[in-house]
Parts: sequence; structure tokens; C-alpha cells
Amino acid sequence: MRTFRYLKTRKTGHTLWVEIYNPRVNFIVTDMLEELFLLIKDVEKDDSIRVFVMTGGLADIYIMHFSIPELQRISEDNEKVFLNRMVKNRVSRFFLVHMLNFTGWLMDASAWYESATLKMAKSFREKVPSLFLWLQMTRLYLAIERMNKITIAAINGPCNGGGVEISLCFDFRFMVGDQGFAIGQPECLIGIIPGGGGTQRLPRLIGRPKALEWMMRGNLLSPEEAKQIGLITDYFNKETFRDTVQEFADLMGKRPPVAIDAIKKSVHEGMNGTLGKGLVLEMVQSIRCFDTDDAKTVIKNYIKLIEEKVDVPEEERMSPAELFDIMEHARLVERFYGK
Repeated sequence: MRTFRYLKTRKTGHTLWVEIYNPRVNFIVTDMLEELFLLIKDVEKDDSIRVFVMTGGLADIYIMHFSIPELQRISEDNEKVFLNRMVKNRVSRFFLVHMLNFTGWLMDASAWYESATLKMAKSFREKVPSLFLWLQMTRLYLAIERMNKITIAAINGPCNGGGVEISLCFDFRFMVGDQGFAIGQPECLIGIIPGGGGTQRLPRLIGRPKALEWMMRGNLLSPEEAKQIGLITDYFNKETFRDTVQEFADLMGKRPPVAIDAIKKSVHEGMNGTLGKGLVLEMVQSIRCFDTDDAKTVIKNYIKLIEEKVDVPEEERMSPAELFDIMEHARLVERFYGK
């Protein structure tokens, strides 16, 4: 495992805990995004890691928000390369949008091209730092979303702006609920928008009306309010927070890796197209799953269990709750190999 300046890692079983560490209040900076991107690329290749948890490495602080000094430079950088003029002109804006879409498509299609593009943007960082910031942030957030692991954002303190946007990329979000911590998307209050994917991922997660209201009001939500609108999965007391998140991670770590990856691909890629295209993608991923030794073994063992404990006279029959407990805790197989 690499060594990092802004990240601390700790492995517990099949779970990798990653702590964000940027004293004094965990502002997001570009170098932190780069480190997290490199870490995720390493973790994706590690079959021993099945759950990826990100939390704050400072006491009672998750992520305050993005570094304001770095954001302040964006206006100056845009003027240097005339981006501010390009977006105001209909024709140049058209070409800019299509060029960025094509570049994104190429980076999705080729890991080499993605790496080369990020390296090139980094080489221009001294002159136009916001170019590297934008590309690195976008590719990191997509990498988290597409990760072939179960991902959990363990929000153990205040979470605002960019902290919310990076958390939206995770499969699950848990908060400490008994310390008065809140979660906010306040960019509108300083005249900008949630430009780290917030305007796109929030509506997909909590629905358009709620997302618009929250982003336009810029107000803080308590853990109870955040759970009510579907922004977070749940909240727990500070004293038991880590243990409770770890228990959930341990349970998720028992899920078949290929099935998990296939579910995530079907959901994320399918939601970006029509229902018809999504159903085709689902079929492709289903075929992929049925071809694994994991699925073949479990289905074979499940058929045997049904014959012995379910499709029998009522007095000998296993209850649905007992059957589900066996399935939930992966007792039908010694371990999943994820091949």
C-alpha cells in the first residue's frame, strides 16, 4: 500500500477504512483527490478488500467543504484560457461541451488514456490549476461510483459542499446522529453551484424537487432530516458508530463480489440511458453472473437445501426467516472467490 499525506488506511477483515486527514478541519484539496484516486485504483485490484469505508481522520470532523483558496483561483484560471468567454458564446459553448463529452468517453474506454490525460493536465497545473482540479475531481468521483467494491461513507462530523458531493458517490452513507452534526450544500449562498456533481447526483438520489429545494435554500439538515429524504442510509450514536458501521461492512463483505459489481454496473450505467438499454445491460450482467463458479456452487447448494428443508411436509419445513438468515450470512458456501 502506498503512503499518503492526506489519507490514513486501516484494514479490518475484508474492509479497508480510509481516514481523511487534513488538519485543522479537513478541507478538500486537489492533492487529496489525487491521492484518493490512486488509492482506489490500487484497491480495485486487491481481491482481499471487499468493502471500502471513508471517514474523517480528525476528531468529530468528516469533511468541512472544499478549500476556498483553491476555489478562488478558478475565476482567474478561467480567464487565462478564455473559458469564461467560451461558455457565453453559443457556438463555442457547443464545441466545448462536445469536446469534453468526447474526452470523457475516451477516458471511460481506456485506462491508459485516462492516466495520460490526467498527467497532461497535471503538467499544466502551475499555469491552469483548475483544469487539473476539475479533471481529477470528476474522474475520482466516477471511480468511487464505479468501484468494484461495496463503498460506505462514514460521516463522523460536519459535512458540507464538496464533502457531500464526494459522499454521494458511495453506495451507503451513515452519520453520527447524537452530536448535533449537520450536512449542507451551501454553494448557492456564495453565488456558485454544487459543481462537483451535486446538481446531477442529488436529483438522482433524492428526487428533483427535494434536490432543487435543498441546493437553492443552502440550509443544513440534521441526520434525522437527511435520512427522511433519503440522503443518508442511517445514523448512529457516536459511541457505537464505528462498531456499527463495521458490523454492516462485515455483513456486506459476505456478498458475492461479481454479483455486487454487476448490480452496481447495471444501476449506474442503466440510469444514464433508456429503460430498454438498461434492461439489455441487466441481461448482459446476468449472463456474466451465471457464468461464475460462485453462482453455480451457491445455486447447487440452495437446491439441495430446498429439497431437504423447504419442499417437505410442514412439520419438517424451515421457516422463511430461517431460510433467509442462511442466505443473508452466506452459509451456503465456504467463501466467495469472485472469479
